[in-house]
Amino acid sequence: MQTLLRWTSRLIALALAAILLYQGWLYLQVRSLAEQAPASTALMAARLAAMEAEGRKPAIKQKWVPINKISKHLQRAVIVSEDATFYGHEGFDWEGIKVAARKNLRKGRIVAGGSTISQQLAKNLYLSTKRTPWRKGQEAVITLMLEKNLEKRRIFEIYLNVIEWGDGVFGAEAAARHYFGVSAAKLTPRQAAKLAAMIPNPRYYDKHRKDRRLLRKSRIILARMGQRYGPDFNAPPRLIQPRPKAPVIIEASHPAPDTPETVESRPVENPETGAPAVETIELQDLQETSPSIQVLEDSPVQ
Repeated sequence: MQTLLRWTSRLIALALAAILLYQGWLYLQVRSLAEQAPASTALMAARLAAMEAEGRKPAIKQKWVPINKISKHLQRAVIVSEDATFYGHEGFDWEGIKVAARKNLRKGRIVAGGSTISQQLAKNLYLSTKRTPWRKGQEAVITLMLEKNLEKRRIFEIYLNVIEWGDGVFGAEAAARHYFGVSAAKLTPRQAAKLAAMIPNPRYYDKHRKDRRLLRKSRIILARMGQRYGPDFNAPPRLIQPRPKAPVIIEASHPAPDTPETVESRPVENPETGAPAVETIELQDLQETSPSIQVLEDSPVQ
C-alpha cells in the first residue's frame, strides 16, 4: 500500500512538473511575439492536417504585413464586430460572456460565445479546435500572458495577420487578395465590413459568399462603423468601455453616439456543415447584446 502511495505521489509530482514546464514554454513563446511574428499557428497546422487527410494538397495562403499596411476600415470593422471594448478590457469581456450565457440558456444549447480578440488569438496560436474544459482553462492562461506581455496594438496586429479567413486563407493581406484582388491597405469600408462578417465561419462563407446572413451582418457592421466613426468612416476612433456602476463622464474629442454600440456574441459553427448553427443576426438579438457604454478617450486604433 505504501509503495502504491509513493508511486502515485511521484506520478502526480511529475504531472505537475510537466504542466509547469509547458506553461513556462508557452510564456517564453508569448514573450517572443513582442519582437517576432509567429511562423505558423496551431490552427494552421490543424487545417493543413485536415487537407492532407481529405486527399487535398496542403496549402496555406498568408503574408504578414505590419498593422499600418492594413486598412483602418478593416481594423475598425473587426473591432466593432468582434470586440468593441478591446482597448478597454484586460483580455476578457465579462458583459459579452454574460450575454452569451443568457442566449445559450434561452436556446437550450451552445449557440454563442463571448470570446475577445485576445482569447481568439490565444486559441488560434497554441490550442486545438476541440472544445474541452482544459482548452478553455488554458486559453484563459494564455490570454493573460498575451495581455501582460504585449501591447494592445501588437496583439491586434498579430490577430489580423493570423486569423482564418477562408479555406486555407489566413491573415488580412491574403484575405483581401483572395476575395477582392487588392492589398489589405486598399480595402474599402464595404469590403472591410464583409471580411469582418466572415470571421465566425470563414470556411463556410468562403464557399457561400452571397449567403443572406453574411450580407445582412455586413450591412450591420457597416452601420456600426458609421455610428462610431462618422458617416465617412474617418472620425478619430474612441476607446469604449462598459459603463461603471457609478459613471464618471470624461470629456472626449467627439461626443458619444446617441445609440449605444453593441458587443455581439459569436455564433458557434455547425461541426458537420460548417454553417452557423442558428440565425444569429436579428434586430432583437442586437438590442439584447448592447452593453451600457461610455466614451473615455481616444484609442490607439489607426
